[in-house]
Amino acid sequence: MQDMSDAAPSVWRRVLLSLNTKCLPLWVSLLLALLLVIVFIWSRVLLGAAEARLENERQEMTRKFESDRAALLARLQDFAVRQDDESQRRLGLALAWAVRGELIRNNLDQVDQFFNEMVRMARVERVVLAGPDGKLLLSSDKRYQGGDFSTLYPAELLATPQVAVLAGAEGKKRVVVPVMGLTARLGTVVMDYAPMPMSE
Repeated sequence: MQDMSDAAPSVWRRVLLSLNTKCLPLWVSLLLALLLVIVFIWSRVLLGAAEARLENERQEMTRKFESDRAALLARLQDFAVRQDDESQRRLGLALAWAVRGELIRNNLDQVDQFFNEMVRMARVERVVLAGPDGKLLLSSDKRYQGGDFSTLYPAELLATPQVAVLAGAEGKKRVVVPVMGLTARLGTVVMDYAPMPMSE
């Protein structure tokens, strides 16, 4: 851009010198000078339009990049949430078998130890075991032990047919684990946990 503005005065000088040496009529000289001014202005207009077009294209590419980036982040976050839910379901299945074995042996102390270890894990906040009657047989938070399940959770969770990962209160999640015996439901385990944090 600087080259064009430096080149313009030298072009003018050359044109004026050639006009003076050839002794053309004044109107031809003025016409040529006017033509040069028009060409110069036209080139500046074209250059300005090209710069504006390039700026618009740059802004459009930036918007598209940001849009694509946001869509990719949303897909990645959705994938991470699904993977986290699936891993919690698998944990719930393993927990159901472990708790089932201890309940059949009437060994609530061992289940209580499971729960105490679980709340030491990152993101796990509370684990409870409710009996078929809706009473809390065990709770990692001892304040709730012996109370009614319905004081903490909706009573319909006691009828959940299979391991489920559900939304909990205040952005938390919960895993509902039915513990089945051979012929009847032995109880229901509910684990509250904080979902995996998403970072950008």
